Amino acid sequence: QGKNWCPYFLARHMISYANVIVYNYQYMLDPKVSALVSRELERECVVVFDEAHNIDNVCIEALSVNLRQQTLDNATRGINRLRTKIDEAKQTDAQRLADEYNRLVRGLAQQGAIPQGQEWLSNPALPQDILQEAVPGNIRRAEHFMAFLRRFVEHLKVRLNVQQFESENPTSFLDKLKDATQIDAKSLRFCYDRL
Repeated sequence: QGKNWCPYFLARHMISYANVIVYNYQYMLDPKVSALVSRELERECVVVFDEAHNIDNVCIEALSVNLRQQTLDNATRGINRLRTKIDEAKQTDAQRLADEYNRLVRGLAQQGAIPQGQEWLSNPALPQDILQEAVPGNIRRAEHFMAFLRRFVEHLKVRLNVQQFESENPTSFLDKLKDATQIDAKSLRFCYDRL
């Protein structure tokens, strides 16, 4: 308290120095939480689960998604609002951004930080190989990302609107998603990593 440290972040920091750690097993099993909290654990550590008879339910819960029609309808409304904001930003900011970029390039050239007259300066883009790996092509631009989101939500709505129970593994779900929407696993992983 005297140093105004947050107890939670202090405990997270101390994980790498502790000999014994006691916490809820969701911190170990839930992929999102474990990526933040448990990544500091050494590979040779011993893990003991208390109340392990519940562990299968915890795994199922951590790796499952519950969707309702209302959630998907809200997602569609959110996509429409975001699309409107993107259109507004494009109209008001495109020229201002181009002017700022050109001013930046001129300033860097005048300072000698970059050679003058380079053709690559006219295209403010990352090298293609870096861009390909960093952001999948089907969601690189705002319009593409919005179309990606719309296709994904519409696919989920169709899948949710069934008359009989369906059960499938993740691979089967991804295959059907790709066949129906041309959305691949790499794009989903990219979005998931940034949630």
